[in-house]
Amino acid sequence: MWKLKKRGFTAIEILFAIGILGIIMAIIVPSFSNFRKASLINTETQDIVSFINKSRLSSMSSKADLTYGVHFDSNKVVVFSTPTYSAVESTNETRMLNSLLYFAGTQIEGGGSDVVFQKVTGSTNKYATTTLKFVGTTATSTTFVIRPSGVVIAY
Repeated sequence: MWKLKKRGFTAIEILFAIGILGIIMAIIVPSFSNFRKASLINTETQDIVSFINKSRLSSMSSKADLTYGVHFDSNKVVVFSTPTYSAVESTNETRMLNSLLYFAGTQIEGGGSDVVFQKVTGSTNKYATTTLKFVGTTATSTTFVIRPSGVVIAY
């Protein structure tokens, strides 16, 4: 007579499969986390460079016959059109950073937190650098440099 073979999984087989899945997840999850961080900082970098360039181009075109500049805070960049930055000015345009990011080590030649672009040329008399970093980690970061010519470089 034929014996019927029982079908199903034993507890050992299930535990073995769960163990393999755990090992695979331990390898994959950090890679996804790093990818997400790199993607976030890349997107923010492109947005900030565009925002700074908008200020420079407004000065170059003498928009409303004004000069424009950028002000750096730890969690935002502000485009302003008054001779000096004022936090309460209604014409300011603010670009808030993602809550996971902040600006660290902002250094502007001559001090302060502002870079003003000249009309027509878009140049500035100041050399500025700042670094975009993740809160609470030393993960990927981006450094922004505004050259005296007014050109913004991010690396």
